[in-house]
Amino acid sequence: MKIFMKKYLQITIFSLLLVLAFVFGGIYSRYMTSQIEVHAEEQAIAQFNQSLINLAGMGSKVVEAAYEDMEKEYLVPGFANLTYNPELSGSYKILDENNIEVAVIYIIITVGRYDGVEVAYAINIETDTLIDVLVISNKETPAYFRTLDFGFYDQFENKTFDDVVFTIDAVSGSTYSSLAFDAGMNYARELYARDYGFEIPNIVYEINSVIRNFDLETFVEKPFIVNITYGPENNILEAYFDNQYNLVEIISGNMPDQTYLDLFKNDLPTTTFADMKTFIRSYDEVTRKIVIDTKAYGGMTVSVEFELNENLDSVTGILITSTQTYDSDYNDLYAGAPAPAVENAYRNQYLSDGTYHDSIAGATITGNGLIRIFTLMDDVLEAWNGGGN
Repeated sequence: MKIFMKKYLQITIFSLLLVLAFVFGGIYSRYMTSQIEVHAEEQAIAQFNQSLINLAGMGSKVVEAAYEDMEKEYLVPGFANLTYNPELSGSYKILDENNIEVAVIYIIITVGRYDGVEVAYAINIETDTLIDVLVISNKETPAYFRTLDFGFYDQFENKTFDDVVFTIDAVSGSTYSSLAFDAGMNYARELYARDYGFEIPNIVYEINSVIRNFDLETFVEKPFIVNITYGPENNILEAYFDNQYNLVEIISGNMPDQTYLDLFKNDLPTTTFADMKTFIRSYDEVTRKIVIDTKAYGGMTVSVEFELNENLDSVTGILITSTQTYDSDYNDLYAGAPAPAVENAYRNQYLSDGTYHDSIAGATITGNGLIRIFTLMDDVLEAWNGGGN
């Protein structure tokens, strides 16, 4: 026994040391791994907080505000009656070196072409202005989202919350993504008004009606007749507006001040009284050609030139100018011939019997645009009733 112990004692001790090293090494390794993970998390938080400070352009400390959502509905881009409530995914206070709050940041998720446009909106609480925005994440189609360039983002810098017309200009080709930012910005102002006692300016007015002007002599320069009630004294205005929603000529009432004119220009495109996406661009009395435009897929213009007969009561020829493609991520259901197959199909059908196709699968936006144009042409012919008499 003594010989055995003497012979194997060193091996036994060495084995025990290996076991102990393995056990304690594993514990130490797990500890170090957890420490690395903790350090990485702390570093990520520090970097995130610094990005918020950089966004605000002021302060030295970030504190979570834990503000809550509020009920406020906005239209889903591309839908006339479908609404959604933005989501507040985070809120943070920016403090200066004296721990005085100088800014607040709301991180808001809205809907563009797709759900999930997450953007941080930084607000200066001393001046009640939007400082700037920062995109956190999105699920938009990259090629379209990239069209939101510096010119687009410049609109958010130092934008005052006192503006009655609180909106931004959309980017053609990325209209839905632009509307996601517009909804987020307005929702941020609503949250700020609730959390910081800011009073959102409100001017009472109502668009009572919008009809098209089909007078043969004036319908191009004065395409819309608008009736509006506005002001504390309920003033009534009836006036001609152009295709850019500018007041052209007063029919009755008095000229409103610029604030109201800005409101009208902003809100007229959203009215449901008339199709405000489709415009009569020109009319040549000699050739009897009328050109009608609309915005279709990708925010691009589809233009249709109609040639009328001498009585101005029917169409004899159609020329379509279009840049539609029906070959992107948005319309993979399309199985027809390449562009301009859809436009040609609508043209041929209309010239054949005066009707037009339903929307074509995979090219719905292009089809709907053409339907709007042909519908307006029918309205023109009906209004003129053979020579405009």
